[in-house]
Amino acid sequence: MKKVNWHFQRKALAESYLQTVYQGAMSRIALLDVRRTGKTTFLLKDLYPIALENGFIPVYINLWGEPDSPTLAITQALHNTLNALNETVKGKLSELANSEIKKLEVGNNVFGKATIEFSDKNAHKPSESELFKIGQLVEALFNKCGDKALIIIDEIQHLASSDKFLSVQHALRTALDTYSDICVVFAGSSRSGVNAMFSDKDKPFYDSAFMIDFPRLGEEFVKHCCDTLRTHFDLNYDALAVNEFYEEIDKSPFWMMKLMTYLMAHKASLTEGTDYIKALMIQDGDFEGLKKRLRDLDIEILRLIRQEKTALYSAQMVEYLSTKVATEVTTSAIQTSVKKLKGMEIISQYADKYYIESPGFIRYLEANSP
Repeated sequence: MKKVNWHFQRKALAESYLQTVYQGAMSRIALLDVRRTGKTTFLLKDLYPIALENGFIPVYINLWGEPDSPTLAITQALHNTLNALNETVKGKLSELANSEIKKLEVGNNVFGKATIEFSDKNAHKPSESELFKIGQLVEALFNKCGDKALIIIDEIQHLASSDKFLSVQHALRTALDTYSDICVVFAGSSRSGVNAMFSDKDKPFYDSAFMIDFPRLGEEFVKHCCDTLRTHFDLNYDALAVNEFYEEIDKSPFWMMKLMTYLMAHKASLTEGTDYIKALMIQDGDFEGLKKRLRDLDIEILRLIRQEKTALYSAQMVEYLSTKVATEVTTSAIQTSVKKLKGMEIISQYADKYYIESPGFIRYLEANSP
């Protein structure tokens, strides 16, 4: 029995990012999007191997690997890569990437594994020697690889989750600035968290990377999934209908692959499969619990964000919302609502644009609100 490759490769996108950090005016980029949009899979299965093919030495660092001590996650990844350079480089480095891929696949198979459990109480404040180690290892990497070193840091927003990690931010920024020829790709599962790190002038990483919107997989991904079901499992589904569902779940590859698994395992109808996944999403995201915490104004603002409206505080919008909720709405009330939605991690903001953080939630509200 041969293992089926479900991965939809994005080679051109990976090559484009590699070219940007290596030949562009800025050697660091930060990929922005909400969670469960395939960033980690892309980093490990596309960017990492293509970097190897092009002669780069990639270091993949997942800061959720050691949530209480991101310093350890950084130094371990750098140390493992440097050790691998003493052996058959490409094969040994590929083993490191495959190890991370296995962790990713295990995590994706755990129902509801969207975020880690992290408490500031357990956060480890690194010692001076631990922070110094970061600089030492980055220096060693540069001495061995020069400008062909590529550091990939996933879940970068985790460094902003505790004040105890502020010194880690300073140490990492200093090391990367000292060896500025090293190429760096940042990514995270919180658009607002990543944005806050790189756009706040009072933060160590301010203006240190070029921000890029990570593009969602489109119809070609849906076609790939349907072709795989047909070719390997003799299961035929209407690609247009599957794509409608993919749009309904806000183009979340995570939930799309859950649907593929269900259809493959149960040989079920598409309707049965999509109903099952929708029920999972409601449970996983606690949609019912979230809805109970929302007022009518909150829901109307979410609908506007769904329509990609940005001028939420304009006089026209204030008048519109007052009509919709049948009571006088003020700019202050809208600001309070937006702050509340951000705090609940239902939305995030980058510049003047808002984003829905929870796939499928707005459609759930539309189906379950008057």
